[in-house]
Parts: sequence; structure tokens; C-alpha cells
Amino acid sequence: MMLEALLGGFGFEIAAGTPDKDACALIYHSDKTVPGSAFFAINGTERDGRSYMESAAQKGACLIVTERGGPETDGLLKRLSAQYGLTAVYTESTRKALAAASAEFYGRPADELMLIGVTGTKGKTTTTFMVKEILEAAGIKTGIIGTVVSGYDGCYEEASNTTPQSTDIHGALRKMADAGCRAAVIEVSSQGLMQERTFGLNFDSAIFTNIYPDHIGGREHKNFEDYIYWKSRLFKQTKTAIINRDDPHWGYIAGESEADRIVTFSTAGDTSADYIASDIRLMWQRDILGVSFNTRGLEFVLGMPGKFNAANALGAAACAETLGVDMSIAAKALADVRVRGRTEQVDLNEDFTVLVDYAHNGPALESLLSTLREYEPARLIPVFGCGGERDRNRRFEMGRCAAELADFTVVTSDNPRREKPMDIIRDIISAMAEEEGSYTVIPDRREAIRWTVSQAQTGDIIIIAGKGHETYQITGEEKRHFDDREEVLSAMGKI
Repeated sequence: MMLEALLGGFGFEIAAGTPDKDACALIYHSDKTVPGSAFFAINGTERDGRSYMESAAQKGACLIVTERGGPETDGLLKRLSAQYGLTAVYTESTRKALAAASAEFYGRPADELMLIGVTGTKGKTTTTFMVKEILEAAGIKTGIIGTVVSGYDGCYEEASNTTPQSTDIHGALRKMADAGCRAAVIEVSSQGLMQERTFGLNFDSAIFTNIYPDHIGGREHKNFEDYIYWKSRLFKQTKTAIINRDDPHWGYIAGESEADRIVTFSTAGDTSADYIASDIRLMWQRDILGVSFNTRGLEFVLGMPGKFNAANALGAAACAETLGVDMSIAAKALADVRVRGRTEQVDLNEDFTVLVDYAHNGPALESLLSTLREYEPARLIPVFGCGGERDRNRRFEMGRCAAELADFTVVTSDNPRREKPMDIIRDIISAMAEEEGSYTVIPDRREAIRWTVSQAQTGDIIIIAGKGHETYQITGEEKRHFDDREEVLSAMGKI
């Protein structure tokens, strides 16, 4: 695609070369550059893409898109243009330029689809799957882009980011539209919003699930105010905002919204909400945990545990109805929803229950254990570690939470990355010891799971937390296959 077609609507200034360049691909990692591609030199959280412009030029990029960087950058681009015959342009924001160019490069696929965005600290993944299942039940073929997978029925790929880079989003949307999808549900993270990955997308509906302090520090958000600010940006690019009125920050989200319509929902009995769940009941039949509730004269029965899943379901159903789907269809569709790694029950048919969940920080683990405690298990036993090279406070928060809410905890390894597993474990158990929690340490995650399952008694609930949908473990630079579900089934002799 020619330069003017790619960026003419966004705006650019030629720094070197001529405008007659026809890009065959859009690249933001120089090592993926192919001859004839356009390289977008993004200034990332760890690396400045401008440092890789020469590498992209050497690999055949015909176009470099970057932000103005002073005389040194001017000189480099002129040299690269003269040496390799490429064109270099300046834009006000390389991230926004990539999003705008991606929309044009893929033929504006978002215009052919009904777009639904979901954001929040917890519940994004579950809610996106719930919305997708409801729309599919209504005969609307729907794609999904999120933490677990990206794609549509019959064509899924494992995801690498909650909200992928803009060119990956538009590429996925093009595949969905070409495959006959009429809608797409997208998990929209605060990082994705801050990095302009959804720039230019116009959502038909967007859901706010909740917000808690998370993703703060290091390469993420500088404070909670920054975190919630970026969450709220989604509601400046949607027609209808679906907001959880039970969250104490709902008013801020609503106040920042530029939506044509604001719809609220509540599972805590807020009579001011547009959608209210009543008669919320917990269900536990053998090793199946669930929850049910009533709204709009209908009963919703979920095969997923916890009142928070009732909230996710109510938000999804409310969203679907604003898009024209009858609530009775939503109730029927949600009865069969299961989400990989989100309070996912491992099918054992035993007199105790084993769940796998992604809870990997204090607030998420607290919410999860508090919810499971309401089922009055004989014993509540979490198995978890904490990821290395992440906010260290998570370790202490998770340790304190487990000490306060669990009957017994098995502390193990998660994805230690380049940290020593025992250093992470020591942080966790130091917090547990302060709260006088009962625990044991089994560093090897496989052995931790096997030992815990072997000790299970009638009425126990075991929750293996932290990795959820992940099918790998990262130790040092090695990424090896590891699936908590498979380990449970293997420990029980089921596979």
C-alpha cells in the first residue's frame, strides 16, 4: 500500500526520500522486517525502536515511520535513505500512526463488525467469553481477542498479550470479517489503551467490570490515578457504556465517558442500576460449583462459582441486550459457559473439587478465596507461587491473603523467570508467618499439585492459582510446557 494511502488521513512529514513507496507489510519488530515492509519505530517501555531503524533498513524496509528526534535522527534517516533507497517520515505519534495505518492496510475491517470492548482489573476474560457465547447463541458469528485466545470458532490461536499491538488487532479483525463474523469482542487492557493499541476503533458497546490497585510500578502505571485514567479512556470511544455500579469507582468511569448511552448493572441490590441481580444462590453438586440469580423475570444458572461470576454474567447479558439480543437467549447461553483458567473446574467426579484460576495478585486471590469460602468447604486449600520479575508487593499480599482466608496453603513456584524460586517463596511465607498462616513449601509445582491432590478429603476445595490458562512455565530463559489441568488429571490417574 502506498504511503499516502497508509498515512494520508493521519498526517506525516517526509524526513528523507520520496513519497512513492509501496509497503507490503507493517512491522514494529525489526527482526521481522521483510523486503518492502514499513517499519514503525515505536518507543517502547524497554527499548526505543529508533535504535533498530538501521537494522530494519538493512533487512529491506522501504519505509520507516518514527517521531522527530533532533539533528542526530535527521542525519541518520538521511543516511539510511541515501544508502538503502528508503523513505523516512515523521509523525506526531508512531503508536497512533501504526494503528491508523493498520486500519487502512487491512481495509478497515472494524467497520464491517460490531465491536464490543471489555475492561477492568478482574473479569475481562470471563466476560468476553460470556458475551461471545450469547451473541453466538443469537446467531451472530463472533470473534474474540483476549488473554487466552484470538480468533473465532474453528480458527483460534493462543494469545501472547491481553490486548495485542494495533496491527495484530486489525489483522485479526480482517480474518474474522472475511470468515463471516459479524461481531468481535476484545479485552481492552489499561496498557493497551495507554499504548494506543485500540486507537481509532469505535466500539458499539464497552463493559467496565471493576477496578482494584494493580499493574502499578515498574514498566506499568505510576499510580492508581494513572491506572484508572487509562481504563476510562475506553469509554471515550464507545456508543454504549455498560458499567458495574457496585464498583466504588463507577462514577468516575461514567463521568469520563463520552458514550451516547450509559447502562449500569448491580449484583449488590443497588436499585438505581438498570440491571439488578436478585436472589443470588450458590450451588455445589459433587465437584461442580455454580451460582444462580434472577433478573428481568428470568433465572440465570451458571456452571462457574462465585458472586463475581454472577456480576460478569449480568454485565454480559446487559451488553447483549443493548445490542438487540433477547435476555432469554442470554440466560440459556450462559448455562454452558466455561472459561479456560478462570475458576475452571477440573472434571474429576470426586467428592472434592479442584479449580484452576489465574489469580496472580493479592486482590484477585482475596476475591477468589472469599468467594470459595462462601461454599463452606471442609477445607479451602490454595496452591500458588508468584511470578518473578514482577511487583514484589504481590508476594506479600498473596501470602497475607492466603494466611487469612485459607485453611492450609501449599506454596510453590509459578514463573520465576530469572529470579531464584526460593527467593520468591521466602517473600510469600514471610507474610504468611506474620499472619500465623498454616502452610507447607513444595518448590516443584508438579510435586506440589500431586501432593495436594493426594491429601484431598471429602468436601475440600483445592484452588491452583496463578497460571490459569497458561500452558507453560518460565524458569530462567527456558519456557517449557506445563499445564495445571494436566498435572491434576495425571496426579489422579485420569490421563
